[in-house]
Amino acid sequence: MTQEFTFQRISTSQMQTEDLKKKYILQKILGYGRYGTVYKGVNQRTQETVAIKELRHSIDDQGINAQALREIEILKSIQCQQIVSFKDLAHGQNKIYIIMEYMEEDLLTALKRNTFSEQQAKMIMFQVLQGLAYLHNKGIIHRDIKPNNILNRNLEIKICDLGMAQNLKKLKPQTIRIQNHSYRAPEVFLGLLNDQYQVDVWSAGVLFIQLLFKDNLFEGSSDYASFQQILKYCGTPQEGNFVKDNIENWNGVTSLKNYSTFIKEDPQPRTLKAILEKKMSPSLINLVDSMLTLDPSQRITAQDALQHPYFCGMNIQRCLHTIQASRKKVKTEQNTKTDVFNYPNGNKIIVVSQIFQKSQNCF
Repeated sequence: MTQEFTFQRISTSQMQTEDLKKKYILQKILGYGRYGTVYKGVNQRTQETVAIKELRHSIDDQGINAQALREIEILKSIQCQQIVSFKDLAHGQNKIYIIMEYMEEDLLTALKRNTFSEQQAKMIMFQVLQGLAYLHNKGIIHRDIKPNNILNRNLEIKICDLGMAQNLKKLKPQTIRIQNHSYRAPEVFLGLLNDQYQVDVWSAGVLFIQLLFKDNLFEGSSDYASFQQILKYCGTPQEGNFVKDNIENWNGVTSLKNYSTFIKEDPQPRTLKAILEKKMSPSLINLVDSMLTLDPSQRITAQDALQHPYFCGMNIQRCLHTIQASRKKVKTEQNTKTDVFNYPNGNKIIVVSQIFQKSQNCF
């Protein structure tokens, strides 16, 4: 597959790097990843703030690498208020630029600064589940739900980074290693090979706890350490007619290829509810407990989670409208000096914006 064919097939845009340089000004680096860098930029014509994701690939790739191609294809195929929107695409030598909707911060940044109330966490998770339900309905599994990949703007939430996503309706090679191990579903650890939508629901359940506790109960220094945390709070999965109280039955679990690698000690009881009672209402405990069911076939779906009694009467549009109406006016400071005016190439030159804006959470 040649680079030219790839871009003709996935995009109506044929914008080259030089055209991108003329259209956008880069303000600053938002973050680094394994495959590239994300910048904050501004469309010079519309003054719209955007996020520009620069992905690097080798000449030996003979085109866009599979992960980048997969993310571009999925972003272009979806339109959902809870998922970051695709705006433009450009390419140059050994680099691809995905221009997307800009959001002020991710949830990881917000968690370092804020303690969320249960009502705020409820609004966040309702939107996350809406985005996941939309993806799952289209046959797409995100496979990397974590605070870094949930963007936040005054509790308006959008899911981003679909580089690990899989479209089950397209028979294409997929990455085997998925999910950060602290948000990884137990079936992935144990080697269940068939991808299922429920892996996203598990990650969302872990995130729900983290929003209220500010800590990830399942965080570990390694794959093995994280799985031991799952056993500590969710118990040891067993099967058969002799399953004890507070031990979850999971048919077929002992035959999974990694079972003996991760489960070596005597069975542990499920203690999750006792932990959740410290900061959660009974209805929320029931929801999170069902999201963190060990057996994926018994785990609640994203769509069913939206219908859970905990979200009864939830109107996210009304909530967001209230937030927008009560948002405080923020003074904008301008700096008309720009030191460099050049799009980053191999020299990684950063363009400094002429406008700096600070914003704050309305709560």
